Amino acid sequence: MLITKQIFFMRVPVGAWILALGLALLPGVSSADSEDDRETEVQGDGDSDSLDGDHGEQPECRATRLDWDSVQDIPVVPVQEKLLYVGTINQGDEANPDMLLVIGADPDNPAEYGTIIHRLDMPNIGDELHHFGYNANRSKLIIPGLFSHRMHIVNLSDPKKPYIESIYDDLVEDSGYRDPHTVIGLPNGNNLITMLGADTPTTAPGGVIEVCGETGEYLRDFGPPAERNHRRVGPSYMYDAGFKPELNRMITTTFGWPKDIEGPINVPGLGDEIAVWDLRKEKVIQRVKISPNSGALEVRWLNEHGVPIGYTNAPGSSEIWMWHDLDGDGYYTFEVAISLPAFAVPTDILLSSDDRYLYIANWVGGGGPEAGNIQQWNISDPFQPFLVAQVDTPYAQMMRLSLDNRRLYFGNSLLSGWDDTEFPAGVTRNVSYGVRKINIDHANGGMALDAEFFVDTSSIQKKNTVGPAGPHQIFFDPAATPRGGFH
Repeated sequence: MLITKQIFFMRVPVGAWILALGLALLPGVSSADSEDDRETEVQGDGDSDSLDGDHGEQPECRATRLDWDSVQDIPVVPVQEKLLYVGTINQGDEANPDMLLVIGADPDNPAEYGTIIHRLDMPNIGDELHHFGYNANRSKLIIPGLFSHRMHIVNLSDPKKPYIESIYDDLVEDSGYRDPHTVIGLPNGNNLITMLGADTPTTAPGGVIEVCGETGEYLRDFGPPAERNHRRVGPSYMYDAGFKPELNRMITTTFGWPKDIEGPINVPGLGDEIAVWDLRKEKVIQRVKISPNSGALEVRWLNEHGVPIGYTNAPGSSEIWMWHDLDGDGYYTFEVAISLPAFAVPTDILLSSDDRYLYIANWVGGGGPEAGNIQQWNISDPFQPFLVAQVDTPYAQMMRLSLDNRRLYFGNSLLSGWDDTEFPAGVTRNVSYGVRKINIDHANGGMALDAEFFVDTSSIQKKNTVGPAGPHQIFFDPAATPRGGFH
């Protein structure tokens, strides 16, 4: 069954509202846009001794003009995921590096289904594998070390046995930024990387850069450079990014500066600002304050073409925030869409591909400090969300939803300094680790934990010893992953 965003447009009521308002395209993206507002070619030097690997000569790195006008909606064809790529951390283990686990997810291959079929050890200890992503053609994974700032390029020529092709470790020196986070493929073949902070005494500000999609090498700043007065030139904070080329807009979020989030849990260190960007000019045009110490995380635009609505999760204030621009002036209104119960800590959200459901992972949930859960909210009317179903599962973390919206996978590790600690006081976090699966009733609403799929990582073989490994980000194999800005 071929699913396209044009079909989604007929299913979601807000599409009719947008059509009625004539907002299919904002004025900022008309054919009258001047060439002066578009990116000109920037050359990278392509020289870096750190890129020389054992698998051939590295390609030249180059930043070319980002031609956002050529970006088109790509039909989403549901494909059964056969592999899960799971980044795992070692909780400060000084004897072992972090790992990329390859887990079987093909039910037609029972010998591998729900088992670890390959372990890729990082070459160094202390990377803090967190978020990662594909290069533009999905031939490689770009896996940053959040705390080490190393960029690992993982070759997927054999999807079941990925290997490290090269490592780029001059990111901080070359860019002035630190703590690489989100990895997003760009239309010119390179990748956008969000950077939580800068190489300054305060570790502020955060920013965005463009890197070579083949090597991870820094090419240029996407937006303002690290050396700036961030109180005058935004953004101040950085975590996630999500863009809508047809609207000429990008949203970036917060979390906190590295000095405030790399140690133990520190709610007062979470930021409170969300930035709205002119995508083509690579310039922040709005800096919006939300709840204090809210620490907004994921950027999830509605998938439907031209719809200026999206959501982010704020774990520090137990809220889901919404943005919208219904009058089409290019500036966004932010408001609380969902107020979660006391103790709720929403650390991830994602949307079904048809914008029918919003999924929320609460690392700590309502009703008690250990009662984590994953929730399914109906957002067919984005302004009137309502809870449909909930699966209780402690320490729920990053989720990944199958392209047919029927299977949801999740891990349960947040950060090495935040796992295995007391929060609130007297309550130990993460007494076990693993990857689980929830079966989704997408037609009628509903969720059920799959009792037959559980990959226990509480005690597994690592490079040198046996012990726990905390799973965070999950990606599917290339065949089951859409192109473009998917992250």
